[in-house]
Amino acid sequence: MTTHTENDAVPASPPKATVKQWLGLIIMVVPLFMLATDVTALFLAMPSITADLLPVGSQQLWILHIGEFLSAATMITFGLLASRIGARRLLLSAVTVYGLASLVAAFALNPEILIGGRALLGIAAAAFTPAGMILVRRTFRDPKQYNIAFATYMAAFTGGMAAGPPFGGLILEHFWWGAVFLINVPIAAVLLIGGPFLLERNHADRSVRIDGISVVLSITAILTLVYGLQELSAAGLSWLPLLSSSLGVGLLLLFIRRQRTAAHPLLDLGLFRIRTIRVLLVVLCAVMFSMSLVDMLLPQYIQLVRGLSPLEAGLVLLAPAIGSTVGAMLTPLLAGARDIGLSLAAPLAITGIFAAALILWLPEANLAGLITALTLITLVASSVMTLLSQLMISAAPEEKTGSATALQEVAASLSMASSLALLGAGALALYRTVLTGWSEGHIPEDAVETAGESFGASGAVLPQLDSSQAEALLSAVEEAFTAVLQAGYGAYALTSLLLAGVVVLLTRRRPLD
Repeated sequence: MTTHTENDAVPASPPKATVKQWLGLIIMVVPLFMLATDVTALFLAMPSITADLLPVGSQQLWILHIGEFLSAATMITFGLLASRIGARRLLLSAVTVYGLASLVAAFALNPEILIGGRALLGIAAAAFTPAGMILVRRTFRDPKQYNIAFATYMAAFTGGMAAGPPFGGLILEHFWWGAVFLINVPIAAVLLIGGPFLLERNHADRSVRIDGISVVLSITAILTLVYGLQELSAAGLSWLPLLSSSLGVGLLLLFIRRQRTAAHPLLDLGLFRIRTIRVLLVVLCAVMFSMSLVDMLLPQYIQLVRGLSPLEAGLVLLAPAIGSTVGAMLTPLLAGARDIGLSLAAPLAITGIFAAALILWLPEANLAGLITALTLITLVASSVMTLLSQLMISAAPEEKTGSATALQEVAASLSMASSLALLGAGALALYRTVLTGWSEGHIPEDAVETAGESFGASGAVLPQLDSSQAEALLSAVEEAFTAVLQAGYGAYALTSLLLAGVVVLLTRRRPLD
């Protein structure tokens, strides 16, 4: 007969998070929300910035993208640095830079200063992201609470990205463009004051070593690759973007080779031996590649085809922004399911069906119908992206959380840049073809050629045409842009449906961990 004593080990349930720890999460996600809004709000602010600071040449491009370039390039380094100096210390340092950079950007007197401020904001975002993810994972040990905390963290990011246009439109309606950045300063101050008391104590591991050569290789490789891909999407095939992209690929291969032999690798390639991470990384890249073009085209479609002002366009996109946030918060329901593969495949398939339906409905849908359709798509798509992120990070050992987060963010950035370069080039070619076909015989050829240089170039041509020609060009632009957006949603729908099938096949015999 077996007897039990008081000394027998009893499995202890994970500790529940305290009110103090939930407050720490709240003061952490608000700056994350604002960091995310900065990215998309800037697109609406660019006309005002251009009129005030008069950027020349490629300065406008650098204002828009320098932050994202540097964020992607430095993310891997910060993922490891978070372990060496401690996640809380890195996060508070990032928020300090974030607040100061916001001040610099808000009161920039020329394009160079604004570019510098945007660069610092990108670096702050790269440090904040892995540090925050480590704190979430370390603080919330109970699985159910962790699911909620992770969903809240991701909802702040996805909601911020989606809320950027309406948020930016509202601010620009009442204040100058610098207010888009200035509002970040008091938010950063709240986290700096409350963080030392509310966030999990700092855990620094001084045994972690950072390989300087790997740092240089990773930053240079990703920066040149992302820059080349972005330039290809903006300027088409030319020698400089091709050279930059090729150099980036070469340096990336050197970086990977270095990680195999370095005594202290910057990125643990052992993460790729985890099957769940490998599968989800492929799914993440495919989703980001297919949806990035649609995300870029949609605000322009609403303004160019539907004829709305920037503020009105921002308000139209408010409902999808709310849908995105709600979708992220619903992720704990999917994460708690027994069959994780089915929990991932089902929303992928639903997203594909909704996107396919929108292809047929787009030309005839009124504004209310369009808002409803977009909200449903963003709600489901957001739950997919949040679940992908949670499963991938949770599959990594806890001490590798920063590296797994960085790997995910870099993969997403490269997929987005590739999408805008490759799918963007195809979309512009389709736009020119449809525009030429609808304009032929009604508009001078040189005017059609100028209007086809970019999606918004028709605005520069219209004042040069008489009323009948201008009306014909507007009709041609509407047809061409609608066709492009339909094609974009077609690629998104097809990719989502194929991925749903692939996930089911891969997890039928061997479920995800």
